[in-house]
Amino acid sequence: MTSGHGGTYPRANFLREGSIIGAYTAFSNGNNVLTLVRSTDKGGSWSEIGTAATAPSNANDLDNPYPLQLPSGRVLLAYRDHSKNATTGAYLYYRITVSYSDDNGATWSYLSTPASDPQAAADQDSLMRASTDGGKTWSSATTISGQGITARDGMLGVAVVNGHRLIAVFESEQGGLFTVNNVTSADDGKTWGNRHRVYAPTGTNNNAGAPAGGPNVGGTLCVSFMTDGDTQQHAWITGADDKMLTSGDGGATWGNRLRVFAPQSNWPSLLALDASSLPYMADFGSCEVQKVVLS
Repeated sequence: MTSGHGGTYPRANFLREGSIIGAYTAFSNGNNVLTLVRSTDKGGSWSEIGTAATAPSNANDLDNPYPLQLPSGRVLLAYRDHSKNATTGAYLYYRITVSYSDDNGATWSYLSTPASDPQAAADQDSLMRASTDGGKTWSSATTISGQGITARDGMLGVAVVNGHRLIAVFESEQGGLFTVNNVTSADDGKTWGNRHRVYAPTGTNNNAGAPAGGPNVGGTLCVSFMTDGDTQQHAWITGADDKMLTSGDGGATWGNRLRVFAPQSNWPSLLALDASSLPYMADFGSCEVQKVVLS
């Protein structure tokens, strides 16, 4: 996706005209640059089309972009937009920002800041805000996961199981170790529950996190994540590789573990391509894509 020029945290979605728009974080001249790319051959090749935001890396944590086209044709990009002390690197302020493009990703403008909440290292919940005006304004927050327990939930991804049923996959840190979990909603996200373990690595002192899930590929749910369970290096995130799991029962059980990228690979994501295949994207020295075919 990045033509060998580095970059991290790749994410992608389809545009209405059939091409794929991708986003990742590039690093240039001491800046984080949220970069947009496009593929017209189902993810086989990519060309850069624009940048959405740029900020000095020492004073800003500009990262984690996610593109989505609205029914109106406008494309939104949501991303983390945290402020840091330029000298010490300590975080000063946390926010999520949304920018918009009305020309399929070529030029971008600021739209809104749906979240600017303080975070706690030991007890972090997954929250949801809704917008009924294309992302200009947002509702108050409701909790998706983490309420009533002490855990650091985060890196949430949501997919449609069927009808009004949704599934949200996320990482959770308890006792110093990360696992992959999910919750479900039967009413289009109004309420959530049924917290469930998706994956915990074997061995001791190993982690699994940064899931992206879980596109519905012909009735099969898929989730990507990274884990150091194979390398046993015990220096998370060092030694992580990128894997995938599938579920044929709506997320109740998961199996068919597949390694897609070898160590060191980070921050993977998925996109349903058709009824049997998907591009699997990851930071593998640069933002790279593998095609996975389900059998």
